[in-house]
Amino acid sequence: MSLPPRQTAPPAPEGPGALHALQAELATLLEQRSPDLLARAQDYLALTELLGDRAGEAGAHLLLAQALVAAEPHAALVAAGRAARAFAALDMPVQHAEALTLSGRLHLNQGAFEAAEGDLRAALLLVQPLDTPDAQTLSATALNALAGAQFNRGEAREALLSLETALRVWTRLGHLPGQASCLTNIGSLQTTFGEFHAAIETLGRAYRLYQSGLQDAHAEGCILNSLASAHAANQDHALAVEVATSALTAARESGDTLLLTTTHLNLGTFSLQAGQFTAAAEQLGQALQLSREAGYRTTELSTLDSLGLLHQRTGRPRDALGAHISALELALELRDTQGELEARLHLGRVQKTLGEVSAAREQVGEALGLALDCQNRSAEAEAQQLLAELAQQEGDYRQAYEHLQAHLSVKDELFNVERDRQTRNLSVRFEVERARHDADVYRVRTELAQEGLHAAEAQVQQRTAELARAQHEVVTRLAMAAEYRDDTTGEHTRRVGRAAARIARALGWTAERARLLGVAARLHDVGKIGIPDAILLKRGQLSAQEFDQMKTHTLIGARILSGGRSELLQLAEEIALTHHERWDGSGYPIGLSGTQIPLTGRIVALADVFDALTQARPYKAAWTREEALQEVRRSAGTHFDPLIVETALQVLGSDHDPDGEDDADGTDGSDADVLSVFEQLLLARTQDLGSARQAAEAAASEPARMAVQDTLTGLPNRRAFVEALEGLLTPVLSGPGPVSARAAVTVLTLHCDFTPPGQDRPPEDAMPDEALRAFASRLQEAFLPLGRTYRLDGPVLAVLAPYLTEAQANDLVCRALQGTAAPGACIPRVSSGLACSPADASTPEELMRVSERRMDHQRLSRQLEHHTEP
Repeated sequence: MSLPPRQTAPPAPEGPGALHALQAELATLLEQRSPDLLARAQDYLALTELLGDRAGEAGAHLLLAQALVAAEPHAALVAAGRAARAFAALDMPVQHAEALTLSGRLHLNQGAFEAAEGDLRAALLLVQPLDTPDAQTLSATALNALAGAQFNRGEAREALLSLETALRVWTRLGHLPGQASCLTNIGSLQTTFGEFHAAIETLGRAYRLYQSGLQDAHAEGCILNSLASAHAANQDHALAVEVATSALTAARESGDTLLLTTTHLNLGTFSLQAGQFTAAAEQLGQALQLSREAGYRTTELSTLDSLGLLHQRTGRPRDALGAHISALELALELRDTQGELEARLHLGRVQKTLGEVSAAREQVGEALGLALDCQNRSAEAEAQQLLAELAQQEGDYRQAYEHLQAHLSVKDELFNVERDRQTRNLSVRFEVERARHDADVYRVRTELAQEGLHAAEAQVQQRTAELARAQHEVVTRLAMAAEYRDDTTGEHTRRVGRAAARIARALGWTAERARLLGVAARLHDVGKIGIPDAILLKRGQLSAQEFDQMKTHTLIGARILSGGRSELLQLAEEIALTHHERWDGSGYPIGLSGTQIPLTGRIVALADVFDALTQARPYKAAWTREEALQEVRRSAGTHFDPLIVETALQVLGSDHDPDGEDDADGTDGSDADVLSVFEQLLLARTQDLGSARQAAEAAASEPARMAVQDTLTGLPNRRAFVEALEGLLTPVLSGPGPVSARAAVTVLTLHCDFTPPGQDRPPEDAMPDEALRAFASRLQEAFLPLGRTYRLDGPVLAVLAPYLTEAQANDLVCRALQGTAAPGACIPRVSSGLACSPADASTPEELMRVSERRMDHQRLSRQLEHHTEP
């Protein structure tokens, strides 16, 4: 990619004075995002070349890259690479990191996520040891961009942690634009997780920051675009249109063509979703015109696709046909597989509407092949449904049946994937909240010693209460996720919690403790998440073997909830384990009897059975309340505690709650607000599929995880190392431009020798396994977040990182050794070998060989020194 031609004649060399004046002018133009920046940056580059100012020339390349970001991203990437190499040669780490950060952001925009992560981690390696404001600013900027690369690589937890770290740095620096940018990205991430209320709250915080002092129309446009997307994802299309309209005003003021084009596209799409077809046509027309004028081909493709959908919904199939054909041609030209897939699907649907069945079948068949190739299950399901409709239209009912069965199978799988994604996302948020809680408690404890006992303890209590609320939300959603598998209404856990709380109040419990029981009771069947659907949803009586497996849901639930420090989780664990025990000792899983069964388990057992009797299930019809109460009365002294039966008959026999505890399970209005989006998502998928049909995959995923994890150290193993190395080297060796211009990949191999000096082998009490585990842990800590540590085999470890010099590697290894040097610890002697691609090797195998050869050479030299000592 060549740089664009100079737009003005180069200035005559007037000496350093002219250079400084031009530097000041360029700083102003960059801050104002002036259209004159490109021409003046080219002038600046020419002047530095004529004066032989190497540092100025490197800075000129960086300014040129910044000027080209929007108009010529490929040319910007070339200029940023030149700047990075020039600053590296001049040993200017902060400027070097700035160029690498810009290169990483450009790679991120182009979808080269591995290359982006390599550049950004290299930038962090340069600036994180420095304690200057400029270095910390670059560190936060790189972390913000790194989160984008991590999220696109499926590392959601790491992305959130990177953003949280960046936000803390920006807050410490008092940098409002950085805080707003981080909050905007966190909000966008929450939108993708389906946490729409949290996303709207986070983006609201970002916008309040903007209002408090940021006079930056570009930042305002980005925040409002993200906020509009969150409202649209939350199905609030009218509000999305309103917010996107405000974003459009900000985008126009910013002068950023790309932001303006994207905002027109978003506003047109949201207007289409809201049924505002005239406004949608106007906005999409503007987006198409701007895309073509500025050469934003990807945005043009998205706009054409949206225009086609608009024409379909407004009864203009011929216009829709033309738009989708243009989108398909552009996708083929750009080699955009996803764009081609969507264009063919939409084109096939329009052709079906026009009665062009043969042409439609051809397009949808091509789309199905693309969906299978790129493993896009959602598109595969849509293609199978379209093919079924087309076959039915032609009277080929056998073919239609086969495609429909395939469609249902894929939709079934998609539901399970979505459910697992929701569970993982909840786990991510829970872990992030816990990490934030631990960090805050540590900070507050430190302040406790300095600022006084009472104020700091109040902060600890407030932060702990926030964690409890987050924990409450996660465990309640987890209960619902389990319950939706065999109760399509999702109300069983809520009713059991309410009934258990009312019985507890009637037994004399305090209102607060009864309320806590009501929340914990909602988790009684969380272990069902581990029971196969073939058993859980079976119509008819279970076999003895199936019933034995069903019984294990009590143990699974208790295991899921075990280890909790809060009273809520401890109650929930107790209930999950014992709510199927019987008063006469014939229950499961332990066979407890009488008062051996915890009171909580006895209460929830009755509440659970009563609700199950009064609700329809796949294997039975619903009983009336009177029939259920008679069964409870008959079971006193056998299944249930007689005292609880006597109390429950009075409580459950009436709808009236004299103490007003109908919401004692914690599901009052605020809780309903928190859960509403999650419930809507699950309910929509439940209604679409009819019922869930997937067993939990925890047991199945364990062998896959163990295949890439070392059991002794917990580190990734050699297989994971080889896969990661190949993944990093592929873009380095196959990307555009010369190999030398791309980010380096470094392999550091280490051999750990636990033999004390003067001995031939480790002493028996040195415990090399424990020592290796301790050193591996310290090594992993030393190299984070710059690279990842692996155990290859035996005492051989490896580190995979970008831009790592031998001096930097030795310093970090020494840091790890110092961290291991506890009294009585067995400290290894470490031999290491470092190799860098593309300088030392061009393939993963060669790079590993060079690194291991250098490690073996150092190890041999140390052995010779040991044996030749007097």
